[in-house]
Amino acid sequence: MRKVWLSMKKIKLFIASALICSGAAYAAPETLRAISTQELAGVCGDQSSPQPHIYCDVYGQGVYDAYLVTRHPKEAPNSVCVIQPAPSRREVMNQFMDWVKQNSTYNAAPAADTLLRFLAMRFPCESSNKSPSNAIREIIRQK
Repeated sequence: MRKVWLSMKKIKLFIASALICSGAAYAAPETLRAISTQELAGVCGDQSSPQPHIYCDVYGQGVYDAYLVTRHPKEAPNSVCVIQPAPSRREVMNQFMDWVKQNSTYNAAPAADTLLRFLAMRFPCESSNKSPSNAIREIIRQK
């Protein structure tokens, strides 16, 4: 019985040390950062194949989905209200790319922040008594 207990203790110790070591090996480097608006624009503007457009559409959908599932309905009223029937992802991302060209001040900003800023202006909520700039402040980190 004592051998089993020692053996279990050794196994637990081994697993714990393996997890600690693997955590250190997989720790995110300090240089890890979000894709910038300019980098996303470069990918989305690539006309060489359909893959960049697919990436762009999926990225945009992911940002919007994250907004929907992380927004607390009582503490953060809707700031983005997509009209129905909704335009296609490709149409919205093309509009976003046109908007980015006209608003180069956001090139260094994280692409997700810039996309949310665009969506709040493109699809404002009519029921909200907030101005578009106030709505944007609620969903985008201020520096």
